[in-house]
Amino acid sequence: MHPSHDIKGTKGKELERQKIVLCITGSVAAVKCPELARELMRHGADVRACMTPSAIGLITPQLMHWATGNEVVTEITGKIEHIELARWADLVLVAPATANTLGKMAHAIDDTPVTSVVSVALGLEKPIVAVPAMHESMYQHKLFQENLAKLRSAGVHMLEPKIEEGKAKLASIEEVVQSVIELLGPRDMEGMRVLVTAGPTVEPIDPIKLITNRSSGKMGVAVARVAASRGAEATLIYGPGTEAPPPNVKVVRVQTTREMCEAFKRELKSPHDIIVSTAAAQDFVIEQPAEQKLRHSKPLTLKLVPAPRVLDEARKLAPNAFVVGFKAEFNVSDEELLAAAREKLSEGLDMVVANDVARPGAGFGSETNEVIIITSSGSKVMRATKVEIAKAILDAAMARLRGRG
Repeated sequence: MHPSHDIKGTKGKELERQKIVLCITGSVAAVKCPELARELMRHGADVRACMTPSAIGLITPQLMHWATGNEVVTEITGKIEHIELARWADLVLVAPATANTLGKMAHAIDDTPVTSVVSVALGLEKPIVAVPAMHESMYQHKLFQENLAKLRSAGVHMLEPKIEEGKAKLASIEEVVQSVIELLGPRDMEGMRVLVTAGPTVEPIDPIKLITNRSSGKMGVAVARVAASRGAEATLIYGPGTEAPPPNVKVVRVQTTREMCEAFKRELKSPHDIIVSTAAAQDFVIEQPAEQKLRHSKPLTLKLVPAPRVLDEARKLAPNAFVVGFKAEFNVSDEELLAAAREKLSEGLDMVVANDVARPGAGFGSETNEVIIITSSGSKVMRATKVEIAKAILDAAMARLRGRG
């Protein structure tokens, strides 16, 4: 066995025994492919690479051979590699996907190893994920968007790029891996219903001004996305966060804390198995918001009163659900953070996830977090991506619910 295979399954078994063809095209984002391949392997996948001539000009086949531990296809020979690869694959991943390759895919032009593999895979009805990367002007081109629509109608899953600095940049490795897991990973939550709250809430001072916090909604979106990828029916009650909600999740948009509480109660009129409240709802509201815009010509005193708490009636409304609360603190010791988590756990919750947003890599908007996860049976510290923390939360919830069953 190639030594590179030693990393298989070190982060999870979601893709165990799954075979993925990583098709690499001539975008500078190809430099991320070695790490993308290895991250897929860390979740259990077997990966084989296929490269266009343009991609070979950016990264070498030898590098991808090292990354995957498998021979790399760079040309179609008498071995008819395009047919063999497509038959072997459980999923074909085109990342990065250039405008040129996507245009060829949309019009069944098979003049590179990548487009030939995709053509056969489409004929075999294998899952295909394309991850575009190019200049923003190319991505926004009307005819190119028509090509994307044509590919979507043919069943190609399109992972949207990140638009910034005038570029349509490759989605993050974490997003790509999670999308693959959603298509190929375990469906161990089929039949389960999961309710998640996420993001901040806002409270008006006057018709223009408001108070809020810097929550992005990333943690809650990660929980909802992972639950849906595992087969659950997931609902996300979402304040004005900046993270895009998953497409396969029911999203209930709210603004104020009261709206979030009302939506929460409304959703719990039907039974849910797991409730995860990650939302950073406001602790206080303005007692009497002004009906007209307040002017800055004179000092102003605002009276704040406690806001309603989203989880206050969770246990009464969902007596059999596994309920998870989040606790955010600022610049506290581990002991103080643990004490705050234990206090919140005593409010009738099954689990509390506590973090100190002042710590590096654990604040609002970060892709990672450092948390203390506490239940009645103990606690543990976890430093990981928010997706990995979401998986840990749902794993614990499923274990507890199975135990109850």
